[in-house]
Amino acid sequence: MEILAALDLFMGKVVRLTRGQIATAKVYSTDPMAIAQRWQEQGADALHLVDLDAALGLGSNFSLIRRLVEGVKIPVQLGGGVRSERAAREWLERGVARIILGTLAMRDPASVGRLIEAFGPERIVVALDFSRARVVTEGWTRPTSVTVEDALSRFRDYGVQQFLVTAVERDGTLSGPDFQTYAELSAISGVRILASGGICRSSDVVGLKRAGVGGVVIGKALYEGWVTLAEIRQALVAESREGDSVSETESSSRE
Repeated sequence: MEILAALDLFMGKVVRLTRGQIATAKVYSTDPMAIAQRWQEQGADALHLVDLDAALGLGSNFSLIRRLVEGVKIPVQLGGGVRSERAAREWLERGVARIILGTLAMRDPASVGRLIEAFGPERIVVALDFSRARVVTEGWTRPTSVTVEDALSRFRDYGVQQFLVTAVERDGTLSGPDFQTYAELSAISGVRILASGGICRSSDVVGLKRAGVGGVVIGKALYEGWVTLAEIRQALVAESREGDSVSETESSSRE
């Protein structure tokens, strides 16, 4: 399972929000590079970088993001305000490992297909942020009538394999993930789900792995000290060993 450490940028600072509401922004650092390097050193597989200014139409952290992409060795997954095919292409060409498309994907699904054709499905992630089972766009400010399942099926037809699925009501609440939704989506063939929203302890990550999720985005739980990347790794290793032990027992019983 892939572990991504979240790094949300607002006005050049590292912040976390609750349920995507900018009024709830809590500043954790004025040195994003130091935070990025901290998560890298502590064992994150990748950075989940979000430009909140761009997502909310308040500007951008363009120069800072370029420095972060160039300054870390682990892959960077970027989202937030990437609302044109051209912008997506430019970020991918600048070294971003994966680009996250939400509003653009909903508005122009064909553009996602073209990006996959140009860069490969491993570098394109469609964001399905949902509230009350419906997809929301425009920085979580605009609800749609589309269900997460319908959106996923539609984009899979365009060649999308990776989906970042965020439970908006749980995001930043440290209340635990929506296991049922993630299990249902992970059961759909040909897709890889990245889960975000509400994750607060290592057992949540283990539970999501059991549900078939391919990766998790950890944010506030890291910043508030509820869990560490090392604890998550240890829990996943223990889970893997337990699974191997069960498999060996079952194999022996069949013999």
